[in-house]
Amino acid sequence: MKILKFTISLISLLCFLFLGQNALSYPYYYFEKKNNLISSREFNRYIKPQIRSIVAEYYFILKKMDPFHGQSITFQNHFNQIYSNWEMESKKCFAAKDFLCEKAFKTLHSKLIKFDKKTFIFLTSKVDPKKSNLEAKLKLNEQLGIIQNYNYRALHLLEEYLLLKLNDESLYSKKKWEKIRNLLQKISIHSGNLLTLFLDEKMKKNFEFLRVNFIQNLERKVVIEKDSSYILSRLGDLNLAWNSFHMRVSKGNHKLNNNSKKTLKNMHSRWNSILKIILAKPN
Repeated sequence: MKILKFTISLISLLCFLFLGQNALSYPYYYFEKKNNLISSREFNRYIKPQIRSIVAEYYFILKKMDPFHGQSITFQNHFNQIYSNWEMESKKCFAAKDFLCEKAFKTLHSKLIKFDKKTFIFLTSKVDPKKSNLEAKLKLNEQLGIIQNYNYRALHLLEEYLLLKLNDESLYSKKKWEKIRNLLQKISIHSGNLLTLFLDEKMKKNFEFLRVNFIQNLERKVVIEKDSSYILSRLGDLNLAWNSFHMRVSKGNHKLNNNSKKTLKNMHSRWNSILKIILAKPN
């Protein structure tokens, strides 16, 4: 038995070495990005809608597993909308070389004030007493506390920025801009940590893996930012993440109701249909 295991390991290692970088660039297919460009029509009419549906179905499964996740998803989506709007407005400011960007900062400040109130309401709301997972309850309070702290710091920087009305060429001004952006990124990360809090450990690990390596990237880059180049540049990583998750959840001993199983199957079909479009040989 030991000899057999050693032989299998040796064969696997040799295959890895001989396949080389071409195989590693895409885990299941030989893929050359330059030969598989996505037309704007394919992206807008098929790929983006399918990705949007996959993201929505991921959230649907989470809600079915625990109603609490609906509140977490709404909270996260609210902030991500603030963040994505800020990213779009800040790009316009950079293009215009307007580092003060007063209108965008005032808008962000107003939205973060409202978000702070929403965070406080979430923090003081009572979690279903039937939930016996004390560790998850403590984690919820911890994450919301961290989010509030980052939000306060962002508000302070915005208020200071607007009060001083720094000039366009100020190095101090540009540093403040970057600090605000970093704080918003951290809030986005921690709001995502709320989505799987009350799942059992095995399920939480799998759904968190998919969120970090697949869902959040596609939602931000493809659905929100409409970046067709992203899916091509990361196709191998995305496909590996999806297939790893799907294999573990569909073949493993996981408690999914029939609706969730059907939804998972739909997600798999959608992803495979996207691959067929991208990997089709060019005419």
